[in-house]
Amino acid sequence: MANILSKIGWFIKERWKTYVFMLFLLLSIAAISLSPAYVLGKAIDTIVSGKLNQASLFMLVFLLILLPVTRYSISFLYNHLSHKTAQTLSFKLRQKYLSHLFEMDSQFYEKYQKGDLISRVTADLDAITQAATSLLEGIIFNVGVIIFAIGVMGFSISWKLTLISITIMPIGLTILNIIRHKKRKYIKIHREIYADMTEKVLESVEGQKAIRAYVQEDNDLVKQYEAIDKDIESWRYIVKYENWFNPLFEIIYGIAYILAFGFGIYFIIQQELTLGELIIFVSYVGMLFGPIISISTIFTQINNATISIDRFDEIMKQEPVVHDENDSKPIIHFNEIHFKNVTFKYPFDKAPVIKNISFSIQNGQTIGIVGPTGAGKSTLIRQLLREFNVTDGQVYIDGISIEDYKIEDIRNLVGYVPQAHMLFKRSVDENIMIGNPQAPHEALDKAVKLADFEKDLQFLQDGLNTMVGEAGATLSGGQKQRLSIARALIKDPEILILDDSLSAVDAKTEDTIIEHLKAFRKGKTNIIVAHRFSAVRDADIILVLEAGKITQRGTHDELLREDGWYKHQYIHQMTMR
Repeated sequence: MANILSKIGWFIKERWKTYVFMLFLLLSIAAISLSPAYVLGKAIDTIVSGKLNQASLFMLVFLLILLPVTRYSISFLYNHLSHKTAQTLSFKLRQKYLSHLFEMDSQFYEKYQKGDLISRVTADLDAITQAATSLLEGIIFNVGVIIFAIGVMGFSISWKLTLISITIMPIGLTILNIIRHKKRKYIKIHREIYADMTEKVLESVEGQKAIRAYVQEDNDLVKQYEAIDKDIESWRYIVKYENWFNPLFEIIYGIAYILAFGFGIYFIIQQELTLGELIIFVSYVGMLFGPIISISTIFTQINNATISIDRFDEIMKQEPVVHDENDSKPIIHFNEIHFKNVTFKYPFDKAPVIKNISFSIQNGQTIGIVGPTGAGKSTLIRQLLREFNVTDGQVYIDGISIEDYKIEDIRNLVGYVPQAHMLFKRSVDENIMIGNPQAPHEALDKAVKLADFEKDLQFLQDGLNTMVGEAGATLSGGQKQRLSIARALIKDPEILILDDSLSAVDAKTEDTIIEHLKAFRKGKTNIIVAHRFSAVRDADIILVLEAGKITQRGTHDELLREDGWYKHQYIHQMTMR
């Protein structure tokens, strides 16, 4: 519990007045919970002694009515504060977690799977929130009941009987909880298996089109069932552990109950105890059972929450490799970008993807990049997005290392249209406006026209207001590409990067988009990665990448005069038309 409190101590300090008031309410509820049995025991002694009269009867009835009403009122106020505090903590933790995820770089997302990250912000975070509110409530309330009950039993009834019947409880509970502590490693294993199951379900949902296309529904279901079975089996082990372990608490309680009843009768015979006091004492022993069992359950929940807080904290402690420095420079415009001997290897790869690459881009130029599949074209241009630091060499902007500029400013310079188009379950116009949420409606219309998406609107049920299915499921491949291009164009960036973003459109549509870009992007920098040479033939310079190296560079006409990959591939494409 100390580990949990230390990790969320910032929130408790922030809301300390609320926690103090909740503590007072819990202790009040605990004290009131014991009062009815005490009043009832005194009433029995009053009846047995023959001292019952109208006034005392009225007082007893009044107290027995007042106590539950008072407890209900205090419980209502406590539950309101508890739920409000829990919701506030949950919101703040999720806010911190998600903000942290946006700060992380691509290397972080290479390391952690989506299912794992989701399970940490759902199941793990719920366990943390529960520990900070309901578990705290359980500990204080139940411990309060136990302390108050033992206090009344020891000081107002019989300290000897209390010592005889209660001593076994802390000794037995301490031994049992030492044994239970060993279960923590199994909880951690279960959380990891649960994360794997979540990842598999996400993969199946996202890949349902491919699964159906290859008639792999049955095979995929088998894999899902295997993941679910592993999750259930790991949880079944924990349940079995609890099934044989929990009854041990009841045995300890049963021994205490027998000792209290047996020695209580003996003390009555010895006239050290009255019948009413024995009834109060045995009632309090009975009341101890619930708190003791609750505390044993709370230890399990604390065990789970400790693992959850460690998993949550593991993510929060991760630092991005790509990050701003205190003296990072702003940038809103550039004159020249220079790649100097740039080599890059992905963190989890064995060999570099691009090797010793040098070239320059002048502001206003259009650069074409072509080459065989897997040559490193996308990797090369993504160095301008600052997703990773280069492995060797350097990228300079106006003579200053790209790493010395603010990451956000660098990315604001770029409008990037990737090969894999990420569309959201929103309307068409909302998907486009992600590129520039403050853009006027005229800019939206212009971007739609430039991306040649205007002709598609007549086929969409509600035009620009048509809802796009999850991951663009309701659109064709070409429509996804053109919508993504419109998103980049509405930003009107200093640098437009089309990363093989015209592969799903026909030749006529490609020509239309390229002509629109020539007019609209005149005087601005464009980088076009393509497999069809028609998209780059008018570029100021074309780079040919093979096996991660630049093997040719020049204009379209210059490259056709060379006997190399570009000329051979161009002839092949012309032959195929």
